[in-house]
This record gives sequence, C-alpha cells and structure tokens, in this order.
Amino acid sequence: MTFLEENKKAQKALNSLLSRQDYLVVQGNDLAKSFGGLKAFEQRVLDYCFSFVHADDEPTKLYEVSALEVIKHFGLNTSGDSYQRVAQAFKTLNENTALYLPTTLPSGERGILMTQLFGRIVFGEYGTVQFKFSEDAAPLVFDLKTKFYSFHLRELARINGKYGLILLKLWESYRHGHETVTTITGSTEDWQGWFLGKDRRVSASRFYSSILKRATEELEEKLDAECTLMSYKKGRKIVSYELTIVDKSKLVNS
Repeated sequence: MTFLEENKKAQKALNSLLSRQDYLVVQGNDLAKSFGGLKAFEQRVLDYCFSFVHADDEPTKLYEVSALEVIKHFGLNTSGDSYQRVAQAFKTLNENTALYLPTTLPSGERGILMTQLFGRIVFGEYGTVQFKFSEDAAPLVFDLKTKFYSFHLRELARINGKYGLILLKLWESYRHGHETVTTITGSTEDWQGWFLGKDRRVSASRFYSSILKRATEELEEKLDAECTLMSYKKGRKIVSYELTIVDKSKLVNS
C-alpha cells in the first residue's frame, strides 16, 4: 500500500468520525446533549456535580461531597441500598461519559481527541466522594456552567423523568440569557442522539409519544413552560423537528 493510499483511507476514517455529531463535542453547551445514554438518576447526579463549579474555580480543582449529602439531596432513605445506588451512579458516570473532541496536531493534521469527562472519581469507605473533571473536559465544563447552565438545582429537582431532564438542559443550552422564547431545531438523528445516546434508536412514532411528548409535558407541568413541536417531512418520512419553548414565567413578569 502506498503512502498516498494509506493517507486517503485514514482521511476517510477521520471524516466518518467527524460527521457523527453524536460523538463530537465542540463547545461547552454540547455537553448538555452528549450523554443521552445515562439513566435519569445518573443524569441528576451529573448535574449535581456540575452544580459545584464556580466561575473562579481552577480547572484542576478537586471537589468533595459525602454520599449522605447526595442521598439527602435526592430525598432517598439512608439505607445501604441508597449508598449502593449513589456508588453505582458515580461508577456509571466514570464509564459512560466518553468525549470525542476535534483537535489539530502540532503538524496541522486534523484529528479526534478521545477523552473522558472525569479525570478521577474516588468513593471512600466512609462515603466520601471526590471528583474532578479531566484536563481536556474542564474548559468545556466551565464554558457550559458560565454561559448555559443558568438553571438551579431547585429547578432540576422538580423534574423527575430522564427525558424531561434532557430537554431542560437542551432548552438552557439553546437559550440566550433568559430570553422568553427559545427554538431548538435538528434532524431526527440529532434528536434521537440527544435523548437516547449514540447506540439506541426507536421508530418516529415511538420517539414522539414515549419521549418527546413526555418530556414536553413534564416541562409544561412543572416549569410553567409552553412547548410547540413542529415536524418536517421528506415524502412520508419525518426528517427533522423544531421545538419552540416559551417561558411563561417571563411573560407574567414582563
């Protein structure tokens, strides 16, 4: 095989990865839609971790919390099962938050940096939990926190469903400041990737009734929002969705 042939094959493989938007994270708000494969409790624990970040923190900061604090925050009883549930959630966050970031080598060659969200997670025998974000992910976490994660833990606590949580984070990642009306658009592949992760897909009808409908109804019920979903077709096939969310609390206060 000649160098040119080898180079072309490598470029084709890279372009294939670069075209997979469900793999790539290019800016902080992409983190809000990168972990659709996590279960509801794991999503909430992840948001709890993000809540510790402050604008003046060092990217290398090691955060510490007790499992008991996590248990109390989520209203669980203080049984051994709850400690096991918290420990398992952190284990899953360690294993299932891989990140794929576009990068450029010193030579100018394009590439993909394969890394993880967390640099380390420690679960102690007395329930102490320590965590810090990876060196590569920290700038994205800080960008997400300062520019897009404008909701608070008390708002997150109102949302129980996994899909409602994901939609809340999507809303905040697309929202500019505290604007009243936010529009989220994307292909059906984009939407399924945001809600289901990279490995799972369902039919359009099931995605609407079991996922989008449930998510929008929970936001409308618990956060005083109004959601309008438009679907666009190519022939008989739905190819994209456009969701408009109105923050009715801002209408009342304006």
